[in-house]
Amino acid sequence: MVGSINQFTLLFSSLSAKIALFHSVCEQARTVIPDCEIIGVDSDQSCRGAKQIDSFLIMPPIQDLDQESLLQFCRKNNIQFVIPTRDGELLFWAVHQEFLFNNQIGVMISSESAISLCEDKFSFFKYFEKAPIPSISTSLSLDALPSSCERFVVKERMGSASRSIGLNLSMEEIEAHVRGIQKPIFQPQINGRELSAETWIDQNGICHGVILRWRTLVINGESHESEIFSNPEWAEKIIQVFTMITGLRGHVLAQVIVDDKECLHLVEINPRLGGASPLSLKAGLNSIKWSLQEFLGDSDQIPKSPILKSGLRLSKKNQVVKIQ
Repeated sequence: MVGSINQFTLLFSSLSAKIALFHSVCEQARTVIPDCEIIGVDSDQSCRGAKQIDSFLIMPPIQDLDQESLLQFCRKNNIQFVIPTRDGELLFWAVHQEFLFNNQIGVMISSESAISLCEDKFSFFKYFEKAPIPSISTSLSLDALPSSCERFVVKERMGSASRSIGLNLSMEEIEAHVRGIQKPIFQPQINGRELSAETWIDQNGICHGVILRWRTLVINGESHESEIFSNPEWAEKIIQVFTMITGLRGHVLAQVIVDDKECLHLVEINPRLGGASPLSLKAGLNSIKWSLQEFLGDSDQIPKSPILKSGLRLSKKNQVVKIQ
């Protein structure tokens, strides 16, 4: 699609406290459209980011929006492109993306079916059970796990993995933990190093580069310290995993555990930008730039094998992100 770049406005949804990510998106967007306005929106007018950016708008909660009211909001604010950033809103934007596209508004989003698969952890396990990087054994009941398991992970079956998660639980601790979970799933505890793999996938389902980064300090599911490294063999396996899901598009990241035998275990795939994605964007994974180029009809300018930097590090302390 070819969009107009006159008075082009990009909507960064669910701003919350994602200040570093917002500024990274701004930087990349303006390499394509120098005068692009980037508006951060949130339904919470008192969110941390509201007073820390130049352009902030209150957006109605997505459950209060239908197609027409969503289109009216976008047109009122001259929105021509949308970057969703929160797990809980991805399905909403996926459902409405064709309607918005027909009204000349682009969304960096995967298909509804791809997002649904990634959100359902039990279906995700069954789908990737025999993948190049197999998913972690997952069951709907504790009895279905191997009897050799001594420590367990308990999560909500649907939605964000960090929500109500219980890590390294004993059999006795599980009973108390599941009381606060609506639809629990059970996994064996796998100890090891955590890594994230990030890519950008075009409308034809082709990955353009993969960034691997160790998650050296994780707080509430988000990387507060992360370092990019290179491993071509692992990168190739991860590309194979990404391409197994038809409809994955835009910025996509996977979480993987590497055990003490160097075996890889697929934890989840998130079809969105992550909290530490500014590191990958800085390293040359130009997801925002490429998404805008694709939307504007300039796909021929997107490199098939981008040059990506290794060795960069991200640290986050007191909401301040540093990359070096």
